Amino acid sequence: MTTRPRPVRALAPVLCAALTLATGCSTDDPVSEAGYYMDLSDDPMAASDIELTTVDGEPWGFTDVADDRLTLLFFGYTSCPDVCPMTMAEIDLALGQAQDAADSYDVVMVSTDPQRDTGEQLRSWLDRFDPSFQGVRGDIDATVEAARDYGIPIDAPQETDGQYLVTHGGRIVVLLPGGEAAGMFDEGTEADGIAALLPTLADTLL
Repeated sequence: MTTRPRPVRALAPVLCAALTLATGCSTDDPVSEAGYYMDLSDDPMAASDIELTTVDGEPWGFTDVADDRLTLLFFGYTSCPDVCPMTMAEIDLALGQAQDAADSYDVVMVSTDPQRDTGEQLRSWLDRFDPSFQGVRGDIDATVEAARDYGIPIDAPQETDGQYLVTHGGRIVVLLPGGEAAGMFDEGTEADGIAALLPTLADTLL
Protein backbone atom coordinates (compact mmCIF):
# COMPACT_ATOMS: atom_id res chain seq x y z
CA MET A 1 0.00 0.00 0.00
CA THR A 2 1.32 3.45 -0.87
CA THR A 3 2.41 5.46 2.15
CA ARG A 4 0.68 8.81 2.30
CA PRO A 5 2.26 11.92 3.81
CA ARG A 6 0.74 12.42 7.23
CA PRO A 7 0.40 15.93 8.59
CA VAL A 8 1.44 16.66 12.14
CA ARG A 9 -1.53 17.31 14.41
CA ALA A 10 0.25 17.81 17.73
CA LEU A 11 -2.21 20.43 18.98
CA ALA A 12 -5.35 18.56 17.95
CA PRO A 13 -5.78 16.49 21.15
CA VAL A 14 -5.21 19.57 23.33
CA LEU A 15 -7.69 21.67 21.40
CA CYS A 16 -10.24 18.87 21.36
CA ALA A 17 -9.97 18.41 25.13
CA ALA A 18 -10.27 22.14 25.71
CA LEU A 19 -13.35 22.34 23.50
CA THR A 20 -14.96 19.43 25.31
CA LEU A 21 -14.38 21.05 28.71
CA ALA A 22 -15.64 24.41 27.52
CA THR A 23 -18.82 23.17 25.87
CA GLY A 24 -19.61 20.04 27.81
CA CYS A 25 -20.08 18.20 24.52
CA SER A 26 -19.27 14.52 24.34
CA THR A 27 -16.90 13.22 21.70
CA ASP A 28 -17.35 9.55 22.69
CA ASP A 29 -19.35 8.71 19.58
CA PRO A 30 -18.39 11.02 16.69
CA VAL A 31 -20.12 8.75 14.17
CA SER A 32 -23.59 9.18 15.65
CA GLU A 33 -23.02 12.91 16.06
CA ALA A 34 -21.95 13.45 12.45
CA GLY A 35 -24.94 14.73 10.50
CA TYR A 36 -23.15 14.11 7.20
CA TYR A 37 -22.76 10.34 7.75
CA MET A 38 -25.48 7.70 7.42
CA ASP A 39 -24.70 4.90 9.86
CA LEU A 40 -25.99 1.54 8.64
CA SER A 41 -23.80 -0.62 10.87
CA ASP A 42 -26.73 -2.07 12.84
CA ASP A 43 -28.29 -3.33 9.60
CA PRO A 44 -25.70 -3.20 6.76
CA MET A 45 -26.83 -3.28 3.14
CA ALA A 46 -26.07 -6.61 1.47
CA ALA A 47 -23.07 -6.78 -0.84
CA SER A 48 -23.87 -6.51 -4.53
CA ASP A 49 -23.32 -9.76 -6.40
CA ILE A 50 -22.46 -7.97 -9.66
CA GLU A 51 -19.15 -8.97 -11.26
CA LEU A 52 -16.96 -6.30 -12.90
CA THR A 53 -13.27 -6.14 -13.83
CA THR A 54 -10.19 -4.32 -12.57
CA VAL A 55 -8.19 -1.91 -14.72
CA ASP A 56 -5.95 -4.89 -15.54
CA GLY A 57 -8.90 -6.89 -16.83
CA GLU A 58 -9.08 -9.25 -13.87
CA PRO A 59 -12.51 -10.36 -12.57
CA TRP A 60 -13.63 -8.37 -9.54
CA GLY A 61 -16.69 -8.51 -7.33
CA PHE A 62 -17.77 -6.42 -4.35
CA THR A 63 -17.16 -9.37 -2.06
CA ASP A 64 -13.54 -9.34 -3.24
CA VAL A 65 -12.67 -6.28 -1.16
CA ALA A 66 -9.89 -6.76 1.39
CA ASP A 67 -10.84 -8.96 4.33
CA ASP A 68 -8.80 -6.94 6.83
CA ARG A 69 -9.68 -3.38 5.79
CA LEU A 70 -12.66 -1.16 5.09
CA THR A 71 -13.24 0.12 1.56
CA LEU A 72 -14.33 3.60 0.52
CA LEU A 73 -16.41 3.12 -2.64
CA PHE A 74 -17.38 5.79 -5.17
CA PHE A 75 -19.19 5.58 -8.51
CA GLY A 76 -17.81 8.19 -10.93
CA TYR A 77 -16.04 8.83 -14.23
CA THR A 78 -12.75 10.35 -15.31
CA SER A 79 -14.06 13.08 -17.61
CA CYS A 80 -16.30 14.51 -14.87
CA PRO A 81 -15.47 18.22 -14.60
CA ASP A 82 -16.10 18.72 -10.89
CA VAL A 83 -17.74 16.31 -8.43
CA CYS A 84 -15.72 13.17 -9.22
CA PRO A 85 -12.20 14.68 -9.10
CA MET A 86 -13.16 16.74 -6.05
CA THR A 87 -14.50 13.67 -4.27
CA MET A 88 -11.35 11.65 -4.93
CA ALA A 89 -9.17 14.56 -3.86
CA GLU A 90 -11.10 14.91 -0.59
CA ILE A 91 -10.75 11.18 0.08
CA ASP A 92 -7.01 11.36 -0.55
CA LEU A 93 -6.64 14.38 1.74
CA ALA A 94 -8.78 12.74 4.42
CA LEU A 95 -6.60 9.63 4.44
CA GLY A 96 -3.53 11.81 4.86
CA GLN A 97 -5.14 13.57 7.80
CA ALA A 98 -6.23 10.26 9.35
CA GLN A 99 -2.57 9.23 9.72
CA ASP A 100 -2.26 5.64 11.04
CA ALA A 101 -5.98 4.96 10.51
CA ALA A 102 -5.42 5.30 6.75
CA ASP A 103 -3.83 1.84 6.75
CA SER A 104 -7.27 0.40 7.54
CA TYR A 105 -8.78 1.60 4.25
CA ASP A 106 -8.79 0.84 0.55
CA VAL A 107 -10.36 3.11 -2.05
CA VAL A 108 -12.27 1.82 -5.09
CA MET A 109 -13.83 3.89 -7.85
CA VAL A 110 -16.28 2.16 -10.20
CA SER A 111 -16.53 3.86 -13.59
CA THR A 112 -19.98 5.01 -14.67
CA ASP A 113 -18.59 5.68 -18.15
CA PRO A 114 -16.90 2.39 -19.06
CA GLN A 115 -17.10 3.03 -22.80
CA ARG A 116 -14.62 5.91 -22.51
CA ASP A 117 -12.94 4.94 -19.25
CA THR A 118 -10.62 2.26 -20.54
CA GLY A 119 -8.50 0.43 -18.01
CA GLU A 120 -5.51 2.54 -18.99
CA GLN A 121 -7.45 5.80 -18.74
CA LEU A 122 -8.94 4.92 -15.36
CA ARG A 123 -5.58 3.84 -13.96
CA SER A 124 -3.84 6.99 -15.17
CA TRP A 125 -6.57 9.23 -13.73
CA LEU A 126 -6.54 7.57 -10.31
CA ASP A 127 -2.75 7.80 -10.14
CA ARG A 128 -3.11 11.58 -10.00
CA PHE A 129 -4.67 11.15 -6.56
CA ASP A 130 -3.00 8.03 -5.16
CA PRO A 131 -1.54 5.01 -7.00
CA SER A 132 -3.08 2.72 -4.36
CA PHE A 133 -6.62 3.72 -5.38
CA GLN A 134 -8.28 0.90 -7.30
CA GLY A 135 -10.29 1.31 -10.49
CA VAL A 136 -13.10 -1.01 -11.56
CA ARG A 137 -15.16 -1.05 -14.74
CA GLY A 138 -17.53 -3.29 -16.66
CA ASP A 139 -20.80 -3.55 -18.53
CA ILE A 140 -22.77 -0.35 -17.94
CA ASP A 141 -26.05 -2.13 -17.19
CA ALA A 142 -24.28 -4.23 -14.57
CA THR A 143 -22.67 -1.09 -13.17
CA VAL A 144 -26.03 0.67 -12.87
CA GLU A 145 -27.44 -2.38 -11.08
CA ALA A 146 -24.48 -2.57 -8.69
CA ALA A 147 -24.79 1.11 -7.82
CA ARG A 148 -28.49 0.73 -7.12
CA ASP A 149 -27.76 -2.30 -4.94
CA TYR A 150 -26.02 0.21 -2.65
CA GLY A 151 -28.71 2.85 -2.96
CA ILE A 152 -26.73 4.98 -5.42
CA PRO A 153 -28.96 6.11 -8.33
CA ILE A 154 -27.08 6.38 -11.61
CA ASP A 155 -28.11 5.99 -15.25
CA ALA A 156 -26.34 4.68 -18.31
CA PRO A 157 -24.68 7.44 -20.39
CA GLN A 158 -26.95 8.99 -23.00
CA GLU A 159 -26.27 11.03 -26.11
CA THR A 160 -28.75 13.89 -26.39
CA ASP A 161 -28.61 16.74 -28.91
CA GLY A 162 -24.99 15.96 -29.63
CA GLN A 163 -24.05 15.92 -25.96
CA TYR A 164 -22.79 12.82 -24.17
CA LEU A 165 -24.34 12.85 -20.70
CA VAL A 166 -22.92 10.75 -17.87
CA THR A 167 -24.14 10.47 -14.28
CA HIS A 168 -22.16 9.75 -11.14
CA GLY A 169 -22.88 8.89 -7.55
CA GLY A 170 -22.81 11.43 -4.76
CA ARG A 171 -22.15 9.47 -1.61
CA ILE A 172 -19.00 7.65 -0.55
CA VAL A 173 -19.97 4.17 0.62
CA VAL A 174 -18.10 2.46 3.46
CA LEU A 175 -17.85 -1.25 2.73
CA LEU A 176 -17.15 -3.94 5.30
CA PRO A 177 -14.67 -6.74 4.46
CA GLY A 178 -17.56 -8.83 3.10
CA GLY A 179 -18.74 -6.06 0.77
CA GLU A 180 -21.75 -5.01 2.86
CA ALA A 181 -22.37 -1.26 3.17
CA ALA A 182 -21.93 -0.13 6.77
CA GLY A 183 -22.47 3.55 6.10
CA MET A 184 -22.26 6.45 3.67
CA PHE A 185 -20.75 9.91 3.64
CA ASP A 186 -23.06 12.52 2.14
CA GLU A 187 -22.21 14.13 -1.17
CA GLY A 188 -19.90 17.09 -0.72
CA THR A 189 -18.45 15.95 2.62
CA GLU A 190 -15.04 17.56 2.90
CA ALA A 191 -11.79 15.93 3.94
CA ASP A 192 -11.91 17.15 7.55
CA GLY A 193 -15.31 15.57 8.06
CA ILE A 194 -14.27 12.26 6.50
CA ALA A 195 -10.99 12.15 8.41
CA ALA A 196 -12.75 12.81 11.72
CA LEU A 197 -14.65 9.52 11.44
CA LEU A 198 -12.10 7.21 9.85
CA PRO A 199 -10.34 6.12 13.08
CA THR A 200 -13.61 5.39 14.89
CA LEU A 201 -15.09 3.53 11.93
CA ALA A 202 -11.99 1.35 11.69
CA ASP A 203 -12.04 0.64 15.42
CA THR A 204 -15.71 -0.30 15.52
CA LEU A 205 -16.17 -2.07 12.18
CA LEU A 206 -13.00 -4.14 11.87
